[in-house]
Amino acid sequence: MPSPSPHATVLHAGRRTVLGLLIAAAIPLLLGVAGVAGLVTGRVSAAVVVMVGVGALGVLLLVVAWRQRHQKIAADHTGLWVHNGRAMQVIQWQSVAGIGVYYTAQAVSLEVVPRGPADDRDPVLRALIRDDEPLAPELPRLRYRISLPQVGWRTLAEAVRRHSEPHPSLLWCGQINYNPVTAALARRRADRN
Repeated sequence: MPSPSPHATVLHAGRRTVLGLLIAAAIPLLLGVAGVAGLVTGRVSAAVVVMVGVGALGVLLLVVAWRQRHQKIAADHTGLWVHNGRAMQVIQWQSVAGIGVYYTAQAVSLEVVPRGPADDRDPVLRALIRDDEPLAPELPRLRYRISLPQVGWRTLAEAVRRHSEPHPSLLWCGQINYNPVTAALARRRADRN
C-alpha cells in the first residue's frame, strides 16, 4: 500500500487527543473509584451513585482515547493522507477543488472540498463527509471535515497550503473563523427566501 513521502508533514492527532482525554478522564475516574468504594462498604447514597456514573464517563473517555491513539494526518506532494487508526486513504491534490481551515474557540478542522462527488464508499473518508455552507461561493457544500487537535494544527495547515500551491485549479480558502450560530442563522434566512 502507498504511504506518505518521508518528507511529509505529519500530525499525530491521535497522540494529542489521547493525552487530552487522559487528562480529562482522571477526575471522573477518581470519583468513580470513590463511588465504587462507597458501594463496596455499603454506603449507598445518591452521591455515591452519581460518583459511579461519573466514573463510567471516565471509562468511556478512556475507551475513546484508546481507539483514537493511532490517528494521524500527513501532507506531501501527492495529497493529504488520512489515517483513522485502522486504515489509511489519500486525498490527491488533483481531486481537490478547495481547501481551508475552520477554527473556533473549541475546535479546529481542515475542510477539504472534492472536485467530484465525495467518496461515501471508502471507510476512512465516509466518516468525514459533511454538508455545510460552502467555503467559497464557487465551491459545493459537500466536503471532508478532518478534525485537528488544538496544538500543532498550524504546522499542518502551512504544509497543506505549501503542497497545494502548485495546483492552480485548487482554491486555498485560508483560515476561516467559523461561528456555527451565525452560519445557522444565515442558513435559516436563505431557506426563507
